[in-house]
Amino acid sequence: MASGWIPDMNPTELSDGTLEEEENSASASHSNARADDEDPETLEHPEYQVFDPQEAFTMFTRPGMNGFNDAFESNLDFDAMPTITKFYPPLPGDTPSTLFRPAHRFIRRTNSNEILLYTDGSCLSNGLVSPRAGCGFVISPHHKINFRLENTGPTGEMHRQTSNRAELRAVVAALEYRAWQGDNFASWERIVIATDSEYVFLGATERINGWAQRGWQTSAGTEVKNLDLWRRLVDCIRKVNTPMNFSENGRGVAVAFWKIPREWNGEADAEAKRGADLEEVQEFRVLNGIVV
Repeated sequence: MASGWIPDMNPTELSDGTLEEEENSASASHSNARADDEDPETLEHPEYQVFDPQEAFTMFTRPGMNGFNDAFESNLDFDAMPTITKFYPPLPGDTPSTLFRPAHRFIRRTNSNEILLYTDGSCLSNGLVSPRAGCGFVISPHHKINFRLENTGPTGEMHRQTSNRAELRAVVAALEYRAWQGDNFASWERIVIATDSEYVFLGATERINGWAQRGWQTSAGTEVKNLDLWRRLVDCIRKVNTPMNFSENGRGVAVAFWKIPREWNGEADAEAKRGADLEEVQEFRVLNGIVV
């Protein structure tokens, strides 16, 4: 695949808020069908913009939002939506490894205040009778996490195991894993989420504001699929945007999404597959990496 590949900006949105690729994957017969198996056509590379950390996110100073064990906030509305941006590499041939050096985190070579997290989800027998989904994320060369997708979401409702849900759940887990706004002496300005999921990338950067404006309804007037996780994602990003109270020079951290080709996401993909092979988990849980 060409290294300057950019995803289709206008895939068909279905009535439940998913993209056309997920619907097509339901009939897949192989054991690890993905929700976005078909690569969209290559588009002309967009104009790049310089990242400004002061304009990259909306700051929130609401109490009780500095930790990740707070109760899930279920009344998010459009006015409370953070700014979620797309990450574009400076050059079409840039890859994660050329832009981010491996250390205790994957740190931007030209900006030591910016880091990258790899995320992925996998679902064995996706769309079939007994799907088994797992999630994985990688925060450093030596710290990789996998877990089984839970049967219930953060609001306690049961949900079917799907590849798209696993992809989205992996991002939520990665953002909740650390209090990133206080990590590394509160030095980070931006987290770049590297995902090979078009569902996650376009949902987070293009569709989520429209859903929120319509009361979390799709353009067809139906409830957005995986709504509990989309709202959880918004809550996570708001928390990451908020400075830690204990840090005198603390600042919030912006969040951007980078849609990368699947072959660049091999380690997170391997972790997600390991997670799918784990024992079934009923209740939603928050993973905490205290000292990593």
